[in-house]
Amino acid sequence: TKECHMGAWSSEPFGNDGAGDLVADIQHGEFSFEGLGWAFEGDYLEVDGGQYAIALVEIALVVQGTEPAHPALADVDLSKVAPLFTEDKIRWIVEMADRALTDSESSELYELWEEAGSLDEWRTPSVESLDRLRATLT
Repeated sequence: TKECHMGAWSSEPFGNDGAGDLVADIQHGEFSFEGLGWAFEGDYLEVDGGQYAIALVEIALVVQGTEPAHPALADVDLSKVAPLFTEDKIRWIVEMADRALTDSESSELYELWEEAGSLDEWRTPSVESLDRLRATLT
């Protein structure tokens, strides 16, 4: 068995350490997609990559004006990062979130929620958000 020590742990898209780090980077003007690249390398998506992907889906929906800001983003100025969310990047976010939400063979986050017995509680709202984001792509 694999040991994993989670810090913040919540089914909310921003209720975890990875998403918290992402929001902090945006607030400090340090966010870049290139800076996240390490979390998405290889065929198996580690927990950080999964957390980033799901948070990025929510951020992309807000940046596009599709949805009001999640409470975790209420005090975050997304205007500086909004231009980074091009259609290509949104396609990439959709692809990475798909990886996070598909199965335990390709996603550590999926595996952890499955083991915790709370897979649907975590996965269902994330899949709904992902579907809304996918629908914005032409």
